[in-house]
Amino acid sequence: MSTAGDPRLARLGSRELGPLFRKEFPGERFIVVSNREPYEHRWGEEVGEIEIRRPAGGLTSALDPLLQAVGGVWIAWGSGDADAAVVDADDRVPVPPESPGYTLRRLWLDQRDVHGYYLGFANQFLWPLCHLRPALTRVRARHWERYRRVNRRFAEAVVDEARGGGAAVWFHDYHLALAPATVRAIRPDLTLAHFWHIPWPPLEIFRVTPQARDLLEGLLANDLMGFQLPSFCANFLHCVEEVLGAEVDRAASTATYRGHTCHVRPFPISIDVGAFRREASRPEIAVQVARLRERYVTGDGQLGVGVDRMDYSKGLPEKLKALDFLWERHPEMRERLTFVQVAVPSRTDIEAYDELTHKVERLVWEINDRYGTARWRPVHLIKRALPAERLAVLYRAADLCIVSSLQDGMNLVAKEYVASQIDDRGVLLLSRFTGAIAELEDGAVEVNPYDPEDFAQRIRDALAMPRGERRRRMRRMRSMLRPIYDWMSDIFRAWGEIHRRVASPAGRAEEEGA
Repeated sequence: MSTAGDPRLARLGSRELGPLFRKEFPGERFIVVSNREPYEHRWGEEVGEIEIRRPAGGLTSALDPLLQAVGGVWIAWGSGDADAAVVDADDRVPVPPESPGYTLRRLWLDQRDVHGYYLGFANQFLWPLCHLRPALTRVRARHWERYRRVNRRFAEAVVDEARGGGAAVWFHDYHLALAPATVRAIRPDLTLAHFWHIPWPPLEIFRVTPQARDLLEGLLANDLMGFQLPSFCANFLHCVEEVLGAEVDRAASTATYRGHTCHVRPFPISIDVGAFRREASRPEIAVQVARLRERYVTGDGQLGVGVDRMDYSKGLPEKLKALDFLWERHPEMRERLTFVQVAVPSRTDIEAYDELTHKVERLVWEINDRYGTARWRPVHLIKRALPAERLAVLYRAADLCIVSSLQDGMNLVAKEYVASQIDDRGVLLLSRFTGAIAELEDGAVEVNPYDPEDFAQRIRDALAMPRGERRRRMRRMRSMLRPIYDWMSDIFRAWGEIHRRVASPAGRAEEEGA
């Protein structure tokens, strides 16, 4: 379903997506449903002062201009402490604040909801399961019950927003697996799509799930089910065939269950390439890059960076072990390579994440203690999120970026680094277990984070790579980047085609007879 080879469809921006949506879904209202909201209202330091924040995240920052162009409603959890102070009687607020273009509908979750639905079932069961860590899953009946209840509330909000007309409803991610089936039962006329941003595990792993049937039935209620990679689509189809007995057509990539057909497609997500390039091209950034390198790099040394959430799927200990091997086996690299690791705190209320944080801190301390000198510290650990302008400086300044994920649906840091490398200075070391490797393998240096000795050697080879080879590799990868708006246009076209086919008399008869 990719449009990459068709120049007529390439390089759409958010403004062009508005007309495209109206063409594909004439007369339909657009409803986006996600756990995270695009804007938070927070109480400021002054009494009565309310500040507006845009939560960090590639998805929310990309979908916001889309909604502004298309219009419609975004349904999400109201997580800001002042969110309730600005909504109307129906829990709605127009956004963006400076020039409203759509409506944000907020759902309110209490502490038991957050603990059970979000921290519990979504992030202590589905997240580790989908990242092939079944030993880290925690099954609790009360968490499942909260997950089910909150999904029901999201579904009811969709039905409320769609009353009086048709709507194209786009669900996002693993927090909302059950909601589509509830919406389908109440409003079978609505067209539903769902994008699952994380990996989908193979059947052998998914069988761990006590609620496997409920989750699969929830997702099969969609007309279109999107994943990052073809392999995730294949895993999903295998699961619905074996667990539910759904009729699977692998040639058409569909699953038919209880008379309804769900189309399953890969849509590799991307980033706002232009925004990162513009940020890295700011006139003042060259001076900032020089200052940053002067701060971290000694003499004519080299700078490496990593930018990750503090999550066990990202392979942070494995990355640090490889760097340890590098400085141990290649003493000449001491005081030559400095590594800056941004590790953004994540889900700090979950024990596995707390343990990971302590492990990473200990490894960094040990490395710095073992190899550091009076004038040089090998690893600088930054445990906070950096704003886009700071990341742009770091990306552009770095001689190499290391992405060491143990399992990743895509990994957008890899694409952010490539988009920001306007000087063609750097080399990308990319784990073979990321979705991004499928697009960037011709330019990236592939690494296996489970093999620290080979990993270390590849870091050494990357640092020694001639400038001409670096330039060729980086330009090759940059040519492969597709803007996120192309990703959205692919989904809209595939979804619109399915919707037209199902809405036609022949399509309805075919589905009812399936």
